[in-house]
Amino acid sequence: MDRTHTTENAVMETVRSCAREILAPAMVEFVKWILRSAGERNIRRVYFLARDGWPMYRAARILSRAVEPAVDCRYLCCSRYALRIPCFSLMEKQEIADQICVGGVDVTLQKLLKRGGLDDGEVRRAAEELGRETELDRILPYREIDRLRESLMEGELFWSYVYRHAGEAYGPASAWIIQEGLLEPVRYAVADSGWTGSMQLTLNRLLDSMSYRGKLEGFYYGLYHIPEKADPRDYHVYYFGPEGRIKRKVYFSNCLFESVFSQPEGMCIGYERTEEGVAPLREEVRPGNGAILDCVTREVEEQAGAEKESLPERLLDWHIQEPGDAQRRLARLMARPTRKEAEVFGGMAFSDDVLDGGETLAAPLSEEQIRENRFLARGLSMSGLRREPVHESAWMEGSILLCGRHVGRHLWHNRLYKYALYYRKQMRERKKR
Repeated sequence: MDRTHTTENAVMETVRSCAREILAPAMVEFVKWILRSAGERNIRRVYFLARDGWPMYRAARILSRAVEPAVDCRYLCCSRYALRIPCFSLMEKQEIADQICVGGVDVTLQKLLKRGGLDDGEVRRAAEELGRETELDRILPYREIDRLRESLMEGELFWSYVYRHAGEAYGPASAWIIQEGLLEPVRYAVADSGWTGSMQLTLNRLLDSMSYRGKLEGFYYGLYHIPEKADPRDYHVYYFGPEGRIKRKVYFSNCLFESVFSQPEGMCIGYERTEEGVAPLREEVRPGNGAILDCVTREVEEQAGAEKESLPERLLDWHIQEPGDAQRRLARLMARPTRKEAEVFGGMAFSDDVLDGGETLAAPLSEEQIRENRFLARGLSMSGLRREPVHESAWMEGSILLCGRHVGRHLWHNRLYKYALYYRKQMRERKKR
């Protein structure tokens, strides 16, 4: 038998095993909570947001069949980028700059400028205006990203591009919102993986501009924080919220969650008018992820079908357990993967930016680069005392396993850094209030 074929079979067997024993049970428990919560709040429609919402939506269609009260489950093709660009037409420069100039994994000037909707030629011209045309692909330290916000505010060309693209995108986006029924007189909510709640806030702002007077609520697996201008009562969390649950956050990887629970289609980057109405515009499909995502979604559907058999017809009679064994198994995969699991899932294409990039989930880091991500080194970088950027990974635990050196020690330091990070964030949130 061909060696490549044998390797592919071994990879998919690992995926199927993890999907059946870990991923599918965790996802179905979450979707049951969404539907039960919708029933409790008299919500009659739930929009599952692309692309993380795809396996949620597939499970919800099965679980919501013939339940009382009925919940209309729909899949909404959108993205942070597809909603933000038209929303920029409603915002002042400072607020837009605050959304564009944020950190992430390997942030460059090119990534920042593209967050404003600029094409490649416009990015080059805007960089020339800033006097940084030779620095487009240089990874930026955190403090430099903050300083760049001030430089952007002073430029004119960049803002002419931003507002032109925003104005052009607003019409098709608002037509898409109408076409998908978001202005209809029915109480609905959105469902998504979560993390910052920004998509709900952006969508709500677009709806307000279209004279929608309903209340938009959201159901999320987890939220690290809620937007400052949002009402916390409209954000409902399953596994962890901004307050407390620090251990759950430490042993969790939102990037791994997004990677394995997704739709194997290109990201929605906007909308266009067609003869039939309005259609989403998509980027090219992420290379290499399709087979894994299809396998995970199939296992989620099978798990949902098996559990549906024993569920009462009345939603309010469903017993939703506090996250237990299924979520603990998921935490083990995320925080203490095996070498094989790190190889299989860590090699998936992933980007934590608003546009897809060419990175992998678990970046191949040397032991020295892994040490750079320890508490002290990261603190020096974020404070500006370290000038060189830290080489990061979207799934550091996976990168540590792939490096294979002093694994236990590096995992311990990684957890220490995450504990410090989330305690600091919690103290900051309490101070704000």
